[in-house]
Amino acid sequence: MTAVDASGHGNHGEYSAGGITLGLSGFKGGDTAALFDGLMGRIVVPNSKALNPRQLTLEAKINWSGPNPGPIRYTQRIFEKSSYEQRAEYALTIDGGDGHVVVDLRVRTALNGLDVNVSARSRSEVPQGVETHIVATFDGQEIRIYFNGMLESQTDLGANAGDLLLKYPSPPPPSLDGYLGIGNQTYPSRPRPFHGLIDEVALYGTALSAERVLAHYQAQFPERVTFQYAVKFVCGEAPGAAVAPGLYFTAINVHNPAYKEIGFRVKVAVAMPGLKPGPVSEFVRANLGPDEALEIDCSDILKISGVDARFLKGFVVIETAGIELDVVAVYSAAGRDGPISTMHTERVPPRRREERNDKA
Repeated sequence: MTAVDASGHGNHGEYSAGGITLGLSGFKGGDTAALFDGLMGRIVVPNSKALNPRQLTLEAKINWSGPNPGPIRYTQRIFEKSSYEQRAEYALTIDGGDGHVVVDLRVRTALNGLDVNVSARSRSEVPQGVETHIVATFDGQEIRIYFNGMLESQTDLGANAGDLLLKYPSPPPPSLDGYLGIGNQTYPSRPRPFHGLIDEVALYGTALSAERVLAHYQAQFPERVTFQYAVKFVCGEAPGAAVAPGLYFTAINVHNPAYKEIGFRVKVAVAMPGLKPGPVSEFVRANLGPDEALEIDCSDILKISGVDARFLKGFVVIETAGIELDVVAVYSAAGRDGPISTMHTERVPPRRREERNDKA
């Protein structure tokens, strides 16, 4: 059965006759993933020029099931490009004994043409039974390993290594040794069977930047829409320096129009005169059930701000994820000795912010 190269570059492979279960659910809403049994499963991709870059990025999403089910704890290849001597030209690996990620490269120095075997190892181990996005990059000087979009380790191959290139910048003659193996290496007498799910394997002919790696990880998650409301407030007894003397009150009414309980958070940004920013509080959290409403009044604002003052003005910032709220501010004012003389209401529209959710 053919394993299709989704990149459009035609690097199709063949599934082994056994050891792989297809059609399992892919990660984070993707298509499907393949389960490798840790004994014999492999996908073999014939050699091509595209599989022999001078720099590279190795990428895959996995769910590691732990050590191999057999008596031997093999080195487990996520994928490996073999070389003539039945050794890895490049490989992305899980150490079957301790779960660390290992990157193996067979390189040639540009200064003297000597072949060198180099490797790098992650500081931490891959958790079992958890979806993990793994990326390794090689730029000719450093090997970098990323877990879930974040740099996990970097190995400098040394200033004396020269300008390192992968051993075969052009493809060797077609042979089994020169093929690319996914979930194993290609040579049957040297098994390296992976145990677990593999999804969305990718090879790039350049070392991706940390920003690109993070973007690849975040791309698997849906966009998170955050609604934010900045509500002006004026509270307390004004002596007349900034606004007219009198008593000022602000009441912010918040209503949940949804048919489920929602949580939101509130902070206070105090405004100061003289082009000087005031303090900004930490967020505090609140909840509203279906169709419930609450009020944030001046006593709440002063408490959240943490500022001890008789008069305060600024913004109350309300933030919620995924659901718009009804937010209406009620402003009133009075002379120092008289009844309320003014009253105003304002419906506050939300600002919509879209960002990638980077939580697994």
